[in-house]
Amino acid sequence: MADEIAQVVELEYKGAYYLFKGTKEMIALMVRSVKALSDRHHRKYLDKPGCCDWKKMQEISNGTPPILEFPKEMFEEMTKVTKSGERIRQKSEFDRYCEKYGLRFCIMPDLNPEDDYIPVAVPAQDVGIHKEQIKAVMERRILREEQKDKSMEERITKAREDMENAVTEEQRKKAKEELSMLFDEKTENADLLKESKQKMEHDNEIDFAEYLKQGEGTLFETDPDAALKQENACGFVREYMPYECMWPVRDEDHVPESGEVFYSQTTEDEKIHMIKREFKKDDSGHIYSEYKVKIPDSTEVKVYSDYGMDKEQWKKQLPVLLREAGLLNEQKTAVVTSEERFKKYRRYLEENFREASPGKAAGEAVSCSSPEAEAFIHDSNESVLEKKDYEESRVRTISVPLETLMPDEEEILCLQAGDDLVKGVELSGVNGNAAEIGLYDEKNYPVFKPDGSRELLTGAALAEKLTAGGRGAFPAEGKGRRMR
Repeated sequence: MADEIAQVVELEYKGAYYLFKGTKEMIALMVRSVKALSDRHHRKYLDKPGCCDWKKMQEISNGTPPILEFPKEMFEEMTKVTKSGERIRQKSEFDRYCEKYGLRFCIMPDLNPEDDYIPVAVPAQDVGIHKEQIKAVMERRILREEQKDKSMEERITKAREDMENAVTEEQRKKAKEELSMLFDEKTENADLLKESKQKMEHDNEIDFAEYLKQGEGTLFETDPDAALKQENACGFVREYMPYECMWPVRDEDHVPESGEVFYSQTTEDEKIHMIKREFKKDDSGHIYSEYKVKIPDSTEVKVYSDYGMDKEQWKKQLPVLLREAGLLNEQKTAVVTSEERFKKYRRYLEENFREASPGKAAGEAVSCSSPEAEAFIHDSNESVLEKKDYEESRVRTISVPLETLMPDEEEILCLQAGDDLVKGVELSGVNGNAAEIGLYDEKNYPVFKPDGSRELLTGAALAEKLTAGGRGAFPAEGKGRRMR
């Protein structure tokens, strides 16, 4: 069955029941994520009244709770100035109303820390109160973005007039640069306005699968346990291609609070090459960036600016500064905001280098000594691929009771067949209380016996054994183990 077809899987983990729907890959990620989040013992927010961890929130909700995206300004502490001039620190809007109504919540790991929303899991019975508070803030945000859009139209009109009335070439060039940056700023604000309206249309609520998709490009996408360790060390770090993350930014709301971004790539010799980006503002309030490029193996630093450039002009400039810094166009680039976080991220990488064993990356190009050698390697690779395609085509699909499938401690799917346990089967689909598994004819599957012994059976032999006994090859109904 194709991966694009949605599957449905029921799971029990630590007393909470889940019903997951999605592709096989998405369900596997959800299972790993539930386990990782349940075992996560964060202390960052637990001092807040009403705050609990994910495990407790599961128990309250008996499964995956609703997740709401709160605008970050709701978590900002307020400062009140008294008549005497004394500045009194006040709790955030979120803290105040949660304490007022005695609400419980779980602040989730922020898989997309670069946006200005914070994901929070809440009990279903409290959703209405939270949405009411969020709606008021979102309405203020949308109004502000709409007013900004109107202001941008007025500034663009004036810049056009200045360019038409320019007397000297220098005046015309300056007006053209300003007009280019204003157009970009208006577009970026329009993107924020569209996002705000879309989130408000859905009451700022996302399901568990949508929340996990925000981890795309981070370690959480492939290894939630390792990602949570990274979060403790330096926060989640997202990777992009250079052409996805180094574009000019003109809207102030897109600028990180630190006012800087660090881009880095790690080369084969385990050296970290880095570009530091600083956001600046000119006298007219226009945002632009300066890229400080450290030349590898030297103390020289070159500075590139995107002032007055549109995307097409910057696209021609970007390869130059990447090459100067030792970065590659087509390699994933880590993006970290603030120097403090970048230092922590660099230490995190260095520690992982020391622990990792050296080896060639998959798909790495091989340098050949002669055309004949290159042809030989190419033909050998083709043979391997053909053999792999042939083996994968020899797969049998068998229907089994759903309750006979369960992941083990390593999240490897196992099948309970009689008193035996078969490790490493693949789920192809689910239909009611039945599941379809795929068995490769030539693959060896470990079969564990009740006495602790183990034997290896090929997929062909295993399929024959399972189907020969009919349903009698599986535990009697009601005696199978639930997935946990």
